[in-house]
Amino acid sequence: MAGGLARALNAPGGIGVNEACARAQENLQISRDKSLAFIGDCLADIEQLAAADAPAPEVRRELHRLACAIAGLGGMFERDALSKAAYCFCRLLDETEPGWVAVAVQVHVGAMRMLFTPGEHTPEQQASVVDGLRSVRRWAVGEAGQG
Repeated sequence: MAGGLARALNAPGGIGVNEACARAQENLQISRDKSLAFIGDCLADIEQLAAADAPAPEVRRELHRLACAIAGLGGMFERDALSKAAYCFCRLLDETEPGWVAVAVQVHVGAMRMLFTPGEHTPEQQASVVDGLRSVRRWAVGEAGQG
């Protein structure tokens, strides 16, 4: 089996391993750029939609969908803390429904924006932000339950 693969990779007229790896890296960079632009667009949409006080259920669902997209893509492109923050935002939306704790929403949105540029913060700072969001979420769930 392995011999057959080696023969196929070395067959005349095919591309070499180095060229295949270079093409794959180029395609990954294109995907990375498009994905990061998409994440930036999702964040901008979240910022706009989250500015409303107590949004309608369909807006809340859209916020959740956008945050899920960020959570899914972020980790693929060195945005692990952003993924965790987006997931925490999803949980905030789920666990406070139908309530709306605007200050908690704004803290999550601001944190996601900050974590979008991870090179500006150490991994320890990023982890601290995510831990803080978990605390904010727990607080907000209590606030929503009292409302």
